[in-house]
Amino acid sequence: MSNFDFDYGYLKSTVSAPLTEAMAQLAVAQPEDPVDFLGHYLLKYVDNEIEKQQQQERAKQPRSTMRIDPSSYMPPPSNPNDELDQALAQERLLLAHMQQEQSVIELHQRFVEWMASYINAEEAYVGRKVANADGQTFVHWVSSSRSTTVVVDKFVTEEKGITFDVFKEVEDPAAPPDADGNPVPPSIPKYIHVENVLREPRMKYFGIPKLGAFVASGVKYKSYIHQDVFNDANPDEPNGKEEWLVVAADTMGQARSFTQAQLDGFHRSSLAFATTLEELERSLYSKDLERKVVLDDPQLKEFYPTFVAEVALQEENVMLQVQSLPEEEKAVKETELRLSFLTFLLLNNVATLARASARVTPFKTPALAVFAAALCVFGHRRDDLLNPVTKQPSWERIAPWLEEEHLKTVLAGFDSVSPPPTASARLLLGETAKSDVEAASVIGVCLFLWVQAVFAHSERLEAAAELARQRALEEAAAAE
Repeated sequence: MSNFDFDYGYLKSTVSAPLTEAMAQLAVAQPEDPVDFLGHYLLKYVDNEIEKQQQQERAKQPRSTMRIDPSSYMPPPSNPNDELDQALAQERLLLAHMQQEQSVIELHQRFVEWMASYINAEEAYVGRKVANADGQTFVHWVSSSRSTTVVVDKFVTEEKGITFDVFKEVEDPAAPPDADGNPVPPSIPKYIHVENVLREPRMKYFGIPKLGAFVASGVKYKSYIHQDVFNDANPDEPNGKEEWLVVAADTMGQARSFTQAQLDGFHRSSLAFATTLEELERSLYSKDLERKVVLDDPQLKEFYPTFVAEVALQEENVMLQVQSLPEEEKAVKETELRLSFLTFLLLNNVATLARASARVTPFKTPALAVFAAALCVFGHRRDDLLNPVTKQPSWERIAPWLEEEHLKTVLAGFDSVSPPPTASARLLLGETAKSDVEAASVIGVCLFLWVQAVFAHSERLEAAAELARQRALEEAAAAE
């Protein structure tokens, strides 16, 4: 037999099947980089074949001689019951670890990293079901198991993407009737499992499509971190708000679907995550309530009248300082002095203002609008302060910038004589009224007065510049 015949026979027996399958998937996916796609597919195919061979070898060995990987989480199960017991033990350990977390972000991160490892996923991620001002609903992806990901802060809409199928109630023809003999009503599925994402036309990608599976589950929980959580009539009974999360994972690039055991574990763990998140949010609310009642409210109740009195006194001083100036200079100098004093007053009380940043539960919309507008004046990009999906001010994005050190730095460096452009801040503040802000936050109304002073001085400067320009044109015309 010639070398050619040998090579042909070898290639046909070893490469033909996987390469044919890979080329078929290539035709379906039509990736931007076909070579990378084929290479990744074949490598994963080899890995899967090696794993199958190892499983077959382990099955042939007597139990007493089977080798156990010391780095494995637990000994490999010898039967399906052992496999389930091992999975449940891992999930109980996850629950214990999750219950130790003290922040929502850390809880999310621990969960998605664990989930990706637990079901051998390429990536696991969690999204929130949200709605914008027009009532359009989205799933906003907020956490991922990968340190570098293209998923976080992306979203899918109800009209596009299979993800929203997790919220669609379906009938289960195999479900036994209830105690009265009536059919079980439709309910949302435990999960949706797309075994081959390349064959699902409604699959939305945030990177290069690769062969693999996708699983998602919709889980409901009661949130205690929202604007209306405080119950003034009975603070110990906060206003819980039903929210939906989507837990998802994929094997894109692994060229395999999830096993039934992995799907069951995925669903159980997703429910445990939602329960733990609800408990954590309730705990964080309780801490916020205690801080509010014991520290914030008494201190702010004492602080605000003093702040208002100092502003009123300075108003009289401003009038005295500008009364002898020419009318044209008076208008600009008046707003400049008012802004300078308010900046000085905020700087002197920066520790009190920074108390807002310690709060986990978000302030109401008027206060959020003021905080975002003030940060915009300080130089922050407007989009960085908004939820990327709803386009509303986001407390999660605002709060870190209200910490004392940052406020002290930006206030100390603020130029009251020539303030920066205010267009973005004006968009954020919109038609927000002082009375609305007062009802939402004492700290917010202090910043509201300052932001309004910035706007007023900017307008006076623009008017003065326009007047100077008009005079220059008139003088030029007269000289011709």
